[in-house]
Amino acid sequence: MATDKQAWTRIDLPLPPDQPNEIISRPPYFVGGFFYSSIAAVDDTGQHSMVITKHTPAGHIVTGFGLQGTVRITMPGERGDWLCFVENGDVLTCGVALRTNEHFAIFQLDKGTGVQDVNFGHRGFKLSAYPEEPGLPSIAQHNDSAAGYAGSVPQFPDGKLRQAVNSGLAQFDLDGNLDTTFNEVGMRRFFVKDGRLLSTLSVVARFNSAEHTGFYYCGMYRYLGDDVQGWVGATDKNGNVISDFGDQGVWMATRLPGHPDKAHIVVHSAVQAHDAIYIVGSIADSGFLLRLNLNGTVDQTFNGGNARLFDHSEFDRAVAFAVTPDNQGVLVGVQHSSPVQDAPTVIIRLDANGQIDTAFGSGGSLLTPPMPNCKTLLTLDYNMQPVIELRGRGLIARHPHTS
Repeated sequence: MATDKQAWTRIDLPLPPDQPNEIISRPPYFVGGFFYSSIAAVDDTGQHSMVITKHTPAGHIVTGFGLQGTVRITMPGERGDWLCFVENGDVLTCGVALRTNEHFAIFQLDKGTGVQDVNFGHRGFKLSAYPEEPGLPSIAQHNDSAAGYAGSVPQFPDGKLRQAVNSGLAQFDLDGNLDTTFNEVGMRRFFVKDGRLLSTLSVVARFNSAEHTGFYYCGMYRYLGDDVQGWVGATDKNGNVISDFGDQGVWMATRLPGHPDKAHIVVHSAVQAHDAIYIVGSIADSGFLLRLNLNGTVDQTFNGGNARLFDHSEFDRAVAFAVTPDNQGVLVGVQHSSPVQDAPTVIIRLDANGQIDTAFGSGGSLLTPPMPNCKTLLTLDYNMQPVIELRGRGLIARHPHTS
């Protein structure tokens, strides 16, 4: 498969030399016209810190933010995971999960300088223990294993901060207090099926027209030696399960439609578009995409109701890691599920009927040069030109897009 490497613009973001002490690699987040990259690290004195670096859209360091573009926030006693933040006027209201002692730490930074407000909360932090969710099996109350991870959770300009946590999200007001209108206690980590917890890998936004009306949780579940099942669950904006979605709030499958011979389904991400839900992930050694109706049933009008699988000669094991709407179709990002070195990413365009759009790229696919694994796939305007943008840790890659 050919690719015009000259058409890709790769930006390697200048990052500080701090070594991450976490296994999860996060892409830069674009907020208020700037990219923010973050890692959990240990400083020279042995204290845990959150390292945040600010860049322009072109990848240049914003030198007025912290020390030459980087701030290091010393965490309150233990490692902080999964930085999430929202703009609040001239302030960034930020949160991390303190997993060892199962607390959240909320803090505030000046958006321009990165200076922490030490008068916020107690010595700059407002701490909240993980609340006990209603209706969970008792064994789940103190289980923060790495089996599930909700990545970049949705944020909206609604006066709330949503904080990722294994394996879902917690919701806070901008004063750092748990918002108890959300699932009664301020947090939903789990969906429960037949008395068992479902591990969340992603949380994405649910809409009614353009209005945010809730969330889709998605991930995987395995009981003992059974096949891995993929699942998607729906909540309203207050974290309540939508009972008429799927089967009592959850679509779940051991086999994908059209592929009865392939097992082990993991749903990595989803997006709502075109009055439907597109879910992507991996099954066996292939990536996949399946379209669901908004009620959690399989959409029979898209690819005949069957899942679309993605196998490429570049990978012996593939995962569809992201999906984004593109006019009436979608772009799907596919890459090696566990690369040992830099590898290409394949971007595939499907039309409104679920068929490969052969007018896109080379026969329907666009191949990147070898690069680290990416986490985010978007279409947007950059310098007044439409582009496809990929983001990975310390990396932004753009390609001109004509749709």
